[in-house]
Amino acid sequence: MLTFEEALARSDEVHKKRHLLLGNGFSIAARPESFRYGRLLEEADLTTLSVPGADLFASEGTSNFEGVIRALRTTSRMVDFYKTRDRGLAKRLADDAERLKEILAATLASKHPDYVGAISDEEYQAVRGFLGHFERFFTLNYDLLLYWALLQDLEPKLRHDDGFRNDPDDPDAPWVAWNDYNQYGQTVYFVHGGLHLYADGATLRKLTFKRTDIPLMDQIRAQLDDGVFPLIVTEGTSEEKHAAILHHGYLAKSLRALTSCEGSLFVHGHSLDPNDQHVFRGIVEGKFKAIFVSLHGRPGSQSNKAIRSAAETLAAARPEKKPLMAEFYDADSAAVWG
Repeated sequence: MLTFEEALARSDEVHKKRHLLLGNGFSIAARPESFRYGRLLEEADLTTLSVPGADLFASEGTSNFEGVIRALRTTSRMVDFYKTRDRGLAKRLADDAERLKEILAATLASKHPDYVGAISDEEYQAVRGFLGHFERFFTLNYDLLLYWALLQDLEPKLRHDDGFRNDPDDPDAPWVAWNDYNQYGQTVYFVHGGLHLYADGATLRKLTFKRTDIPLMDQIRAQLDDGVFPLIVTEGTSEEKHAAILHHGYLAKSLRALTSCEGSLFVHGHSLDPNDQHVFRGIVEGKFKAIFVSLHGRPGSQSNKAIRSAAETLAAARPEKKPLMAEFYDADSAAVWG
């Protein structure tokens, strides 16, 4: 296993361009009490489900919301297929899956750091040093940590553009909008959406502090109180996530942007779980010459063995004429948050 500095040096030998794909480990490293799925389950209000929520998660032996959503949807399809006498059961299961998506959004908002200043300047300085090694940033997380880090007026200076501009139909609106014409120069992509993004017909809106002087998390919680939910992809299986992504122009183009990148891709804080196979399929089909995947903890642990195996499977899926190198580095050595 390489150190992060060794991985950077190795990537320079492959190609000068480097890009970054972030998983939940990036956010957990900053605030584990806020972003671990186990803690989210403890804080979630599951009373709107048709069955006792704690028992539902216990039956699956997991605290992972997406895993339970996947199980509910699969069971709903099977029940509908077998056409049991309980005609309403399939609908109850599907409805509970949808409620869990809403509960997850509300719980993420409730546990999220309240405002940009909840992260210290020292932490921002460290994470910006980490981000400064990369040209494009792709995140599978819903939270605001990457967004906040990029906005800080601190060294090193970072080139970043998320593609959002004035809404041409409402330039004085308290939000900014993304559309096909805003893509030029875009370097930041929320591949699975984000708590600050809202679909409004053909328009994708981004909440801002600059235009309202209201902290983003206060705006997000107010939206949730009004029954308005952010654009976040929480479907259970990779196929369901992919379908949800293709349904929205911004998400679909974010995924295509990953496929179009050249050079090396650093995958930080992600387990290469099959639930995100739609993302990794894009890596196989894309132009990357190498992937550098972070490992946390003991290199020989079962979880790290699974990550190594998944990465090597991705590399092996490439045709011989377009090889993909897979390397691994110690996540802690990157000292992302200091």
